[in-house]
Amino acid sequence: MPVDRARRVALLALACMLHLSTPGAIAQTGAQTGAQTGAQIGATPQPDDMINALRPSRQRNLQVRPTPQPEAIAPVATSPPPMNTAAPTPSPVVVQPPAPAPTPTPTLMPVAVAAPSPVKPSPMTPLEPPPSLSLAIPFEVNSAHLRPESGPMLGNLVAAMLSQDLKGHRFVIEGHTDASGNAASNLRLSQARADEVRLYLVALGVQPGRLRAVGKGSTEPANPRDPQSADNRRVRVVTVE
Repeated sequence: MPVDRARRVALLALACMLHLSTPGAIAQTGAQTGAQTGAQIGATPQPDDMINALRPSRQRNLQVRPTPQPEAIAPVATSPPPMNTAAPTPSPVVVQPPAPAPTPTPTLMPVAVAAPSPVKPSPMTPLEPPPSLSLAIPFEVNSAHLRPESGPMLGNLVAAMLSQDLKGHRFVIEGHTDASGNAASNLRLSQARADEVRLYLVALGVQPGRLRAVGKGSTEPANPRDPQSADNRRVRVVTVE
């Protein structure tokens, strides 16, 4: 890794840790960021919001309900049958006639059975998409350099990934651009930005094996009706279950 890039990431991580160590600094910095950069960045999501967005679906709204026990059925008292005091009548002896001789079984010819027609498989139910979170992380124009105001947002993302709910999961960091410029340049820029975010998260304590950076370019726009919209310039975090 180049020295200037490592120094830039280290300074940004240090600034973020200083913000996190001051009570109320995250909320204050988020308000200042929204006032400075407008709707492109928006409000900084808090760690709890990120945890809820990235938590796997099977861990959401878990409810444990007791199993209803069957009601006990009281035994019904029954009276004993009346005793018969009369003397038993002897039953008559029945003589069975001799059994007839067995009839020989005819030999059956084998019959060809047609093979059953193949059963068409039923269509599979589409899988639920994995949990994800899109962040408008500010970068320098046409660059992968993170701007200083991105620190609080990335710091909250680190806190979410290190939380008890998400510490056992891995994530894919996707870089996305708008459709301005050529496709090859957009792909390189999106990959460089995804790598930069991953490097920053690792510098703040997330294990490298839990993160994978992928550049998508402009192939998966968030706003397909307007390929050059600012909504398409984003970093998407996807949970790998």
